[in-house]
Amino acid sequence: MIIKRQSTRDIREYLQIVLNRFPDNREIYDKITKLLKDLRLARLRSTYNDVISKVSQLFKEHKDLLLGFNKFLPPGYKITFPKDQTQRRKPEFRDAAEFINKVKERLQDEHAYKSLLEIFRMYRENKKSLTEVHHEVLYVLRDHQDLRVDFAAFLPARYRED
Repeated sequence: MIIKRQSTRDIREYLQIVLNRFPDNREIYDKITKLLKDLRLARLRSTYNDVISKVSQLFKEHKDLLLGFNKFLPPGYKITFPKDQTQRRKPEFRDAAEFINKVKERLQDEHAYKSLLEIFRMYRENKKSLTEVHHEVLYVLRDHQDLRVDFAAFLPARYRED
């Protein structure tokens, strides 16, 4: 696949925007620099998709940076957004497993982690309502706002804190 090479000026301008957006987080700048290099050296479709996935995760809250990255992608590749931004992808089993593993890594208290698993077990066995699960999980994750947000992805819209 022949890729139109972007000018050094385009890359520098984009990186400057990233640097200005995250002045206290050099790690983001370093990651996007590496991803641009990976993209430039990419020869396989899976590499392009991997770079797109990583950029999308890195800038998930910065639509303008995501759209700006499109100019560096080869023909046939583009970061897009659903027409309806409220449309959400239904979580899959893999998402739930990743969430549980993330919680296990983050919770320092083994009792809290086991409590969380017990809450989910009781819900699965119809011994707890979704409202009860929602309140109890939010309490267990009270000091971890990011995990609370991740948990909300598994809930109907009325339970989300958006």
